[in-house]
Amino acid sequence: MKLTETKTNDYLDGQIEKISKAEFKKLKRNEDFDFDWSLEVGNEVYKIIIKDKKEILGLISLINFPEEFRIHINLIESSKIHRGKKKLIKNISGCLIAFTCQISFERGYEGFVSLTPKTELVKYYNKIYGFQEMGNQMAVYYELSNLIIQKYLSDEKI
Repeated sequence: MKLTETKTNDYLDGQIEKISKAEFKKLKRNEDFDFDWSLEVGNEVYKIIIKDKKEILGLISLINFPEEFRIHINLIESSKIHRGKKKLIKNISGCLIAFTCQISFERGYEGFVSLTPKTELVKYYNKIYGFQEMGNQMAVYYELSNLIIQKYLSDEKI
């Protein structure tokens, strides 16, 4: 996983896991995040942490659409201290998106992942992750998903 400490450029040993029901309650009014993550309780919600530590670095909410062979990213957010130019750890969102692409392959969806970005983020998702516009949504699949997985989850140093 390519979580990187910004100051030292060292890789950190991260892990992604499903959040528990107890954690949902703590996320209702959490000062580390802007969104009320307790509203995502009906979706698959995963957290990214540094291995053996409790601090949640970021969260992603997924909706499975098996009839369409895709996973939709409903919401994604890094904690406040890991955003912008002064973030302490980088690649949090990239690792969460790559994890979603991996799940899509595991479910037989050929890496098909979609999201509905805010207007100002369309160019960002295209430039950074390769998402392509498809109506009011954006998506990646197969080759692009493999590239995202390789870039953010591979153990190879880049």
